[in-house]
Amino acid sequence: MADRGDGVPYDRLHHFIATGIWDEGPMQQALLSEADRLVSGSDAILVVDDTALPKKGNRSVGVALQYATTLGKTANCQTLVSLTLARGEVLAAVGLALFLPETWTGDPDRMVGAGVPKDERAHRTQLEIARVRAGACASAARWPMPVTAALAHSGRP
Repeated sequence: MADRGDGVPYDRLHHFIATGIWDEGPMQQALLSEADRLVSGSDAILVVDDTALPKKGNRSVGVALQYATTLGKTANCQTLVSLTLARGEVLAAVGLALFLPETWTGDPDRMVGAGVPKDERAHRTQLEIARVRAGACASAARWPMPVTAALAHSGRP
């Protein structure tokens, strides 16, 4: 984005991304429409995966000592729940959500201080996040149901 900003200062771009309030709905709908066009069909598979992003420190939302699938061990990281629609060799990312461990959801002051939206402050398991996101994606995209789902998970919490 910075390369295409035509002279937009870095700090202004950072402010837009970090603190800007904008509705993700139109972008999500455009993404789902494109995934529908490219990948949906009776043989499509919805792949649900957890992805760990190793981090240092503890100020980024969701960073905690937890099992990091990408490292194969417990480490300080953020964990994302991703949904990808796949058919044959074609993949389309259709959803991504941040998992908040109980060390975060159990500390209301920390959640407020970090700017976590009120409707995202309740603890949800990765599977609960995946179910909600998959249902929303399927409804919004009007995929032929049922879509076969594959859970790609390490087996660790």
